[in-house]
Order: sequence, then C-alpha cells, then structure tokens
Amino acid sequence: MECNLLKKISYSLRIGIVGSKKLSKQIFLKSLHTTAIDSDLSNDKLEFLVVYKNIPVKIKVFLAVRLQDLIYNFGKIEKLDVLILTLDLYEPDSINYYNKALVEEFSEVLSFQGLSVLVGMNVEHILDNLPSKSLKISRFHLEKLTRELDLIYCYEIFNNHKDITDIYNQILDDFIFRFQYSNPDLFKKAKTYGKHLQNEKLSPI
Repeated sequence: MECNLLKKISYSLRIGIVGSKKLSKQIFLKSLHTTAIDSDLSNDKLEFLVVYKNIPVKIKVFLAVRLQDLIYNFGKIEKLDVLILTLDLYEPDSINYYNKALVEEFSEVLSFQGLSVLVGMNVEHILDNLPSKSLKISRFHLEKLTRELDLIYCYEIFNNHKDITDIYNQILDDFIFRFQYSNPDLFKKAKTYGKHLQNEKLSPI
C-alpha cells in the first residue's frame, strides 16, 4: 500500500517544443528517452518518467512545427510549464519565425507563466555535416531575440548530448526548487519514491 501511494508522488512537467519535428525527435526526445526510467511513445503520447536528483518527474512533450500550432491546439494541450523555441543557426531566416506579438498571443491563450527557452541549433555540427551555408546566426543575435521576446533562457546546441543535458538540467533545477519550497512534505515523500525507483532500476527482479 505504501508503495502504491508513493507511485503517485511525482512532479509533472509539460513541455512544448517548437521547430522541426524530425530534429526535435532526434535531439530532444532521444536524450529524454535515454535517461528515462520509463517512457510511452505510443500514439504520439511522448511521455517520460525521469528521476532527477532523486525526484521522479513525469514529462509530457508536445511537438509543433510553428508556435501557431500550439496556440490552435490549446484545447488539447490545456497547459504548458515550459516553452522551447528552436531555430537552425545556419538558416538566417529562422530568426524571423518568432515575434513578440506571437509569443504574447501564445502566453495569453494558454495562460502561460512557465519557463521559456530559445535554442539555436548548430544542425550542421550536430549531424556531423560540413557547413553548407556561409551565414550563421550569431550568439549576439540569439541573445537579442531572447530579450525582444521576453524569454528567460538562451542556449546554443553544438554537442547533441551534453548541450541538451544542460538545458534539461536547468529546467528541472528550476522546477524542483519551486517544488521543494512550495510543499516540503510532499517533496520529501517524492524523494523517497525517487530513491525507490532508482533502486528498482539498479536491481531489477
């Protein structure tokens, strides 16, 4: 009975990722799938159970090619805790995919008050291809766009695994900090269950 109760004590996180679905699956979802204790990718559910710093976190991911797609599907999505906007550093036009009015519309429609991240992906480097274009969006322009859109974090991805891990760690650190101070008792119980999950993984029956 105690184990069944503990299974319900986890932190839930809903993440929206905007950009190429193919690249998002290859980069963002692959990283989650690798670290997850359990995952459900059936019928585009895209759900993962990870244990981070002994806290079990249920992550549900929503993929969209355009930010407008998240807005139009708000009834299905209901709410998001994290918004990740991606762009290809070797596609200079991609910096124009997002504007303040669109981000504000998204925030209003979904009543979004979560973490927002702009991610510039060095796709050529990630896929081990030689750069096919001479122009590249600079770090300066990434940070400028982050400020213009009133987003919280700005990242560049060069290494498929390490850089993605840094992004997820930042996101999870922020939410676990909130969890710990908003409900210390529940946080302690969740941590107990997280240790139980990790022990199960290390010692499968």
